[in-house]
Amino acid sequence: MINTDHLSPDAEALAKDLEQHEGYRVLRRVPKPYSSMPHQGPVPDGRCVAILDVETTGLSAEHDVIIELAIMLCFLDGEGEVVGHFGPFSWLQDPGCELDPKISLVTGLRTQDVAGQKINDAFAIGLLDRASLIVAHNARFDLGFIERRYPLLAGRAWACSCNEIDWLELGYEGRSQSALLAHVGWFSDAHRAAADVWALFWLLQHRQRDAGGAPIRTHLQRLIEAADTPSVMVQAERAPFSKKDMLKARGYSWNPDDQFWQIELPPERVEHEQAWGYRSGLPAMTTRTITACQRHR
Repeated sequence: MINTDHLSPDAEALAKDLEQHEGYRVLRRVPKPYSSMPHQGPVPDGRCVAILDVETTGLSAEHDVIIELAIMLCFLDGEGEVVGHFGPFSWLQDPGCELDPKISLVTGLRTQDVAGQKINDAFAIGLLDRASLIVAHNARFDLGFIERRYPLLAGRAWACSCNEIDWLELGYEGRSQSALLAHVGWFSDAHRAAADVWALFWLLQHRQRDAGGAPIRTHLQRLIEAADTPSVMVQAERAPFSKKDMLKARGYSWNPDDQFWQIELPPERVEHEQAWGYRSGLPAMTTRTITACQRHR
């Protein structure tokens, strides 16, 4: 359950009164990070999920490097409810070069802030090794930097809170973390790794009913279900160049490594998609199963 004890009772009374007027909407600041473990005792049994964020010198995992890393661990019961959490832990890293001013504008980090700083790699690896699933809001981006720095973690299961939750179906207009957080009535100081990790945890603890009258559950439960469910990559191999606009309009993306168009679908939609491909004059579609260990790569 989300804790709101940090909110001022007097200010909260004013906020609730203001919310009665249709011309106003009130956002509340997420609290400062805190740990919560059952009876302040040992680490609970059961599944462990790591929430992670990186700040970097640029967008290329091949050429740029991490300048800030934050990780927090969540311990779950059999229903995917959080029963304990601690962190986030965060570290700065000296990249050995001047930071681009644009990176400083985005992250708030200056060259002097990271000078001489170093990530505690052993501790960071230990945290991530404890988790059976790593969560990030842009998993493809974070994954590339983490696996380059920590090759021993290659092939781990990842989940993307940006792309693996159907935010539109749930009534959200955007997918940026700040927009999603604001939709549920909160705001946070963004773009520092620890603040972003904590804000994502806060967002994922929000409870909402699925479309169609399903039981109320947290966004984290939705994300775990999506990550645990294998999907199928439908591959339009040998598709004629003349079909590219049709494929793109249907939601296919270009695989630059293997040089074909592809789309990731739930298993129950594969047969229908293959039939569409046949009717559209495409060569027979090939498929491959995708799990959380292959997704986002």
